[in-house]
Amino acid sequence: MREPITKADITAAILLDDDTLVLFGAIDRALPAQGAVHLDGSVEGRYAGRSWADAEGERWFLGGIRVPGLAQMRPSRVELADEKGERLVLPRLSNVRTNPSHLVSALKGFQPGALAVALDFTIQLAASSDGESDRIGRLLSGLAQEVSQPDGFAEVFGRFRDGSLMLQGWARSFRNGAQKILIEAEETAAYRATAGSFARPDLPPEASGVMAVLTDQTPLPTAIRRIHYRAAEGWRHLEIFEHRTILPDGVASAHVRDMLGNIQDAETRQKMSRIAASRYDGAETVSRLDIPVRTGLDMALRVPGAGLFVAGWLLDPTRQVRAVTLKGPGVAVRLDEGWSRLARRDVTEAFQHDGLFAGRMIPGQDQHGFTAFAAEPSGLPLGAEFHLELELADDRFAFLPLSCLPPAPEALRRMLSLVNLDSPSIDTLIARHVGPMLRTARARSGALPSTGVHPMGRPVKAPRVSVILPVTDAREDVDLNIARLAIDPDFAETELLVVAAAGTHERLGGAVRQAAAFYRMAVTFVAAPDATDAFEAMAAALPHARGDRVLTLSPSVLPTEKGWLAALERVSRKSGGPVMVSPTLLYEDHSIRFAGIMAVEDSDGAKTFERRFAGYPRDWLKEQDAATVDAAAPECALLPKDALVRALATMGSYMGADHKGLDLCLRLRALGGACVWLPRVTLVALDEQPRDAHADRWRRAGAMVDRWSFEDIWSARAAA
Repeated sequence: MREPITKADITAAILLDDDTLVLFGAIDRALPAQGAVHLDGSVEGRYAGRSWADAEGERWFLGGIRVPGLAQMRPSRVELADEKGERLVLPRLSNVRTNPSHLVSALKGFQPGALAVALDFTIQLAASSDGESDRIGRLLSGLAQEVSQPDGFAEVFGRFRDGSLMLQGWARSFRNGAQKILIEAEETAAYRATAGSFARPDLPPEASGVMAVLTDQTPLPTAIRRIHYRAAEGWRHLEIFEHRTILPDGVASAHVRDMLGNIQDAETRQKMSRIAASRYDGAETVSRLDIPVRTGLDMALRVPGAGLFVAGWLLDPTRQVRAVTLKGPGVAVRLDEGWSRLARRDVTEAFQHDGLFAGRMIPGQDQHGFTAFAAEPSGLPLGAEFHLELELADDRFAFLPLSCLPPAPEALRRMLSLVNLDSPSIDTLIARHVGPMLRTARARSGALPSTGVHPMGRPVKAPRVSVILPVTDAREDVDLNIARLAIDPDFAETELLVVAAAGTHERLGGAVRQAAAFYRMAVTFVAAPDATDAFEAMAAALPHARGDRVLTLSPSVLPTEKGWLAALERVSRKSGGPVMVSPTLLYEDHSIRFAGIMAVEDSDGAKTFERRFAGYPRDWLKEQDAATVDAAAPECALLPKDALVRALATMGSYMGADHKGLDLCLRLRALGGACVWLPRVTLVALDEQPRDAHADRWRRAGAMVDRWSFEDIWSARAAA
């Protein structure tokens, strides 16, 4: 390896963003075009460089150094290494600036002939940048204003629906074909474009008409101040004609198609024709195709900030479709590269007598259905529009607008029912798409309010404990629960909040009112029709609970003796900090249902939360004293109200209730609390009502998503 070369004089050092530094100065040899950068011998990044010799033979260079987090570093030694490993040690950087104008001034003062080289270099630097940088835009603007010469005028603008642009005017030296052009607006940035020229009799012989189609999102036509481009002789620009024409929305594609016949270069004409054909103008065009291709949507659901789910079918028996892409503002995702295909016999039967499809469909091949996901970048407006683009074998395009449902609970359940659970990639789909979408949707939903609060029975001025009884099914027999509590003296100075969640029977309120009056208990009936499980019902009831402590009690948990609440209260009072106390819960045959949940680590260090002695005979329990466990049983637990409020407020997003209880306990412990199991107090926990058969599919999918979510949050799993 050669000795490091140290003869370099840094004239300007400009920090363009947190990761990018641009250097300009003199050097004693040609700088390699690219290579590695080392800071203080360890931190590595990449660099790109340009070097040239001036009229006096002195060599100069421009270099862009990109190292993650560079702005926070203060390196004392900067080395550039080419592909052969030869290193150049730069002088210590003592005056790093952030204003790009200093670089422009330095170039003008020392190497004005290199301003165009600097502009080309900055465009390449901007193209390789991970995000937008205000300073890069200012540098582009400053350099373009110094080197760009007037060449013509832009007279007509048309904006496509996706935010890209068509412009038309005249120039003397605009090149044909694909190129990068600079648009100077509020900010200056480079955009991809395809341009073509055409004859105009009203122009001088050296000029011609120009039309360019840009394929990136651009500023609004009204904001554009100048258009710069690289010509054979250097950088040139179009001024904006004072009385320019801005075409109405939806007209740009038709205007380009009308002008294509005038474009002189055949290759450019073909490229521009393809670009114009791929511009979506808001209309559905699949049904107009004269080839055997049709598509339809069963569902499109969008979770803003996360992504979209699309379910539908594509009938393409002769393989005319090259690609199916979901498009929208800032979104272009190929769906057909990762979608799940489903059998759709109904689609085959619907088109088997259609003239376009008759005789072209193979019996038994019904895999026309699909489900697909597409992530979206953050920051898209809530009203963003999306569509499917079908690219066809004959270089045509067809479009299908998407009417996206908002992420309401019913829509999310319908999405889960359409997910192909048998797909070999189901775990990946859940981790990459379904899970993040549902988590984002649930996080946005917020707390579910109650819609009615109705005091009943005997009022209690200051209840010692607030008992929350969440009803989430069609049962009417909660009068039995009220009766069992009424005969226990422990509940004389408590209040009972019966929460009517989604799916409860309409006669539940009347039954509760009668029982409250008969047993002279303090009861509050809370209507929460949007709550889908016991935890959402608890959250809806908590604002109306007046006790400092809350007993969460499932309607399926029944006492076998009196005095058990007082036993829980004694343990709660003795323990320091917020404590969640649960008794032992038994099945109807008196085998163990709950005797504390504990974390068990396997040989690889993976953690699993398991129910102790679940299903074992009651005689297996030898403990008598209260014991700390990793999780209590929310079906019957006593804890401070404020602790429950805080734990529920931070609870993870789950579709079902299976993981919520464990999540609640872990969050309570993360807040400084503890979970305690009281072995000698026992209650019976009956089996819950069977679930509706029609809901099995979405519940199965939801359970898979909840398992992923729990493991993702806690780096552990819950045993079945």
